Amino acid sequence: MNRKSVAALDVESSAVTALIGERGVNNTFVFKGVHTESYDGFADAEFFDVKGLQKAIDAALESVEHSCNDRIREIYVGVPGEFIKLVTKQHKMSFQSKRRVTPFDLNALYENGFTESVPGYTLIRRAAICYVTSDKRRSIDPVGMISDSLEGYLSYFLASDRYLELLRNILAEYGIRKVTFLPTSLAEALYLIPSEVRDDYAILLDIDKISMTFSIVCGNGIVYQNACSVGGGHVTAQLYADGEVDIPFNVLEAMIGKINLSSREEENSVIEYVDRDRVYTLPMYSLKEGVKYGLDLLCEVINKCLELCGDRNTDYKPILLTGCGITGIRGAREHLSGRLNKVVEIIAPNLPYYNKAAQSSVLSLLDMALETKREKSFFYKLFNGIGGLI
Repeated sequence: MNRKSVAALDVESSAVTALIGERGVNNTFVFKGVHTESYDGFADAEFFDVKGLQKAIDAALESVEHSCNDRIREIYVGVPGEFIKLVTKQHKMSFQSKRRVTPFDLNALYENGFTESVPGYTLIRRAAICYVTSDKRRSIDPVGMISDSLEGYLSYFLASDRYLELLRNILAEYGIRKVTFLPTSLAEALYLIPSEVRDDYAILLDIDKISMTFSIVCGNGIVYQNACSVGGGHVTAQLYADGEVDIPFNVLEAMIGKINLSSREEENSVIEYVDRDRVYTLPMYSLKEGVKYGLDLLCEVINKCLELCGDRNTDYKPILLTGCGITGIRGAREHLSGRLNKVVEIIAPNLPYYNKAAQSSVLSLLDMALETKREKSFFYKLFNGIGGLI
């Protein structure tokens, strides 16, 4: 790959996506190769089939290497919320006299703010919720400001050692030994949510097929995060609970993608789906009611997350919904909004042809990977210090 390009691997709860890309004009991307492979997924921070995961990763990497006719020697890998432990810290350091804050002061603040180790986890990323100077000025970038002290509200992202070891081993067997891990939730927060919205708290909810990550975002960091093994696939699975549905899972998902929960149909309306030589039929009413019931179960989990975070700053904030789990179901956003009694907005990349919520995680990782590579460069460190990177 050329020096402008990066390779990234997005590990979701039902598929892995490998891509090679670089920065384009107006903060867009130029894609050299993209490939997605399905696999069995994970739940409760455990992969169902490690060999299946490795096979999917190998196939995705081989495809993108073939697309750009080059070998991947370095890769940035996303860490899903279920494998992340978030630690927030408040730390203050004083100077001998008033002076300008430097990037090296920020690094010292990070280094001294969190020094203890957490068994089973490794620090992979640091981020600032905000900084406060001695005259109580709040800033996300205090470099150059005059102060005799600097206080930081900081986020530390720790990844499960089992996840890190597993992915490193899989990639090493493939031939890639230089691996950098990035927290997917932070990448999405920084890429999808405008800075002016993040300055005053935001609720980010990524619902995948099997997993859900709930984050309270502020500044350039995350103040609270909760991930659990509930996703869009559980909405579909609820339709099998009463035993009356005898349709393949993938066909049922496709049928759900054709309905609109907000529309009104005649009482005897049915929905049909043709798969190869067979026609599947379901009553429209029962299908929609089953989907609504599944969404209600998701709402119970979301309400629990809202209760556990206990932050009054988010009471009147909308929930920013993304991910591939339920954003493709027409009317799901409105249903969640009504059940949660909160405004729910779908958030997605602002890119032509790639403006779907299902593409949020992979494009967010690409953005963070490109920024991380830039910040690791010699000239960036020479003129800007090393800031919050590991």
